[in-house]
Amino acid sequence: MKRKEFLEFLKEKPVLADGAIGTYLYQKGYARVPSVEIENILNPEVVYEVHKEYIKAGAKIITTNTFGANKINFQRKNVLFNLKDVNVRGVQIAKKATKGLPVLVGASIGPLSVMLKPYGDLSEEEAREVCFEQVKFLLEEEPDLFIVESQKSALEATFFIDSIKKIAPDIPVIASLTISKEGRTFFGDDFLEGLEKLKNRGADVVGLNCSIGPSDMLYFVERAMERLKTPLSIMPNGGYPAEVDKKIVFLSEPNYFASYTAKYISLGVSIVGGCCGTNPETIRKIKEKIEEFKKGKKEEPIYFSEIEQEEEKKEIKEKPLKEGFFKKLGKEFVITCEVEPPKGPDIKNIIENVKVFKNLGVDAINIADNPMARARVSPLAVAHFIHSETGLSTILHLTCRDRNLLALQSEILGASLLGISGIMVLGGDPTALGDYPEATSVYDVNVVGLIKIISSLNRGLDFSDNIIDPPTNFSIGIAIGIPDENFEREIEKIKERVEAGAEFGLTQPIFEEKISFKFFESLSSLKIQILPGIMPLRSINQAIYLKNEVPGMKIPEKLIKELEKYKDIESQKQKGIEIALTLLEKVKNNFPGAYLTTGGKNLSVLKELLYKFSK
Repeated sequence: MKRKEFLEFLKEKPVLADGAIGTYLYQKGYARVPSVEIENILNPEVVYEVHKEYIKAGAKIITTNTFGANKINFQRKNVLFNLKDVNVRGVQIAKKATKGLPVLVGASIGPLSVMLKPYGDLSEEEAREVCFEQVKFLLEEEPDLFIVESQKSALEATFFIDSIKKIAPDIPVIASLTISKEGRTFFGDDFLEGLEKLKNRGADVVGLNCSIGPSDMLYFVERAMERLKTPLSIMPNGGYPAEVDKKIVFLSEPNYFASYTAKYISLGVSIVGGCCGTNPETIRKIKEKIEEFKKGKKEEPIYFSEIEQEEEKKEIKEKPLKEGFFKKLGKEFVITCEVEPPKGPDIKNIIENVKVFKNLGVDAINIADNPMARARVSPLAVAHFIHSETGLSTILHLTCRDRNLLALQSEILGASLLGISGIMVLGGDPTALGDYPEATSVYDVNVVGLIKIISSLNRGLDFSDNIIDPPTNFSIGIAIGIPDENFEREIEKIKERVEAGAEFGLTQPIFEEKISFKFFESLSSLKIQILPGIMPLRSINQAIYLKNEVPGMKIPEKLIKELEKYKDIESQKQKGIEIALTLLEKVKNNFPGAYLTTGGKNLSVLKELLYKFSK
């Protein structure tokens, strides 16, 4: 179908589209595979019957079972079926179901659901290639239109629209965003601004679908109809999902859902249908409402959205001034010591050590986050107890490895509530190194992405630009490696992190000044406070172990030979402390602070170093 014909088709509004494909297949017991789209290959007759049920219920537009059939989704779910075959068969099955009927086939395209740079590692160019590929596959079977749906980012939706316009400029496009109850996409687009962007990029119909139910959708439909001068498509979820008997179900009854659809119709919506949790019975009930509307029935009950919309945005309060370690940083020499959380829920020994550190002049304690991917007590809990019992500033290590985007933001907000003043952002050691090598690594965002999220929370906005009141007030730190050569690559990485919001950096332990200080000098143009790491070696065995088995540790051969001169461990330890003390004195004369660590064990060696340094 050409665009002109499609726009004529829409004049007989409202046009009824179908409901869910994936959740309905799941309801039937056929969506238990890694990706529901491969049912096009495994059980094409079942997919065909679903289409026929929706057509029988009254749908004039049906969507293909190709929503998640893109390269990124298949790789993430380890789907081994041929991507082209899945897309092509999806259109073929839908066209077979509509053959000889006045029903249009919409090629369904869902989001990539991946973080683009700088939050993730995928470039915009790479994302566009993935979008273009799926469009190209779907186009081979000549669908009547494209339905770019459930898009979490207006920008990403334009990648698909651009691909369609490039190779099939005359095929109609419906493009829909999915939004939260606050009216924003997952990536922070205001829904009206996002829909305007899709319209301006060439979508023939724009709309909202998925995520929220029919009641919560009403407010946004009213606003969209007031502002947008373009056909609108509305396809809510069947309420919110719940788990019943180990199955995900949606609780909205078809009559309830259709009663809201009647309101959408009265507002002038061009296309109505359903998303997750809806089924042919839902569509049948909507068809009844459409028929009543066309007969002139106006006595529709008026329902109101349960969303409490704020008329005006709250004013974000001023941030409190920095205190403790972060108040001193850049003004006087400061020291932070690292502790490793215990394996069991007993923190007495750590608190005792920290109190000694405080008396010896330490300004802050930073707490590792499951280092070497080994399970330990939550660093957030440890940081809270240290701060509350000693008054020292705490720096929470936070890795991208273990938490999804939801949990990361929750952890950050919790840290703010508990008085944590600094966060050091890390990727996290690979789980393959640790106690549970089969554990899943999350990495919803990379280090730069997590820095940007914390920076945004400091401004009073979450990842989706919803207001956080009061804002957080973290100082943001990063780990800094020390390259042997090719400083430029490491400098560029640090520069990107500083631009994202990093304010201080804790370096890998240094054991000689020549290369390390030269590298630190190369960072002088960046607005970041560098705190060199210092680790007093306890023995020759430790030095050899670190050199050979711990990533990032660069133990000079001459240092090992120096330690070899001492036969007993105590003498080796004292030599290690002497070397560390010399470095610490030089760091004091050249940098704003120092970061002391033992690798998490035998904190007594830090006490000796600090005692001698304080003399």
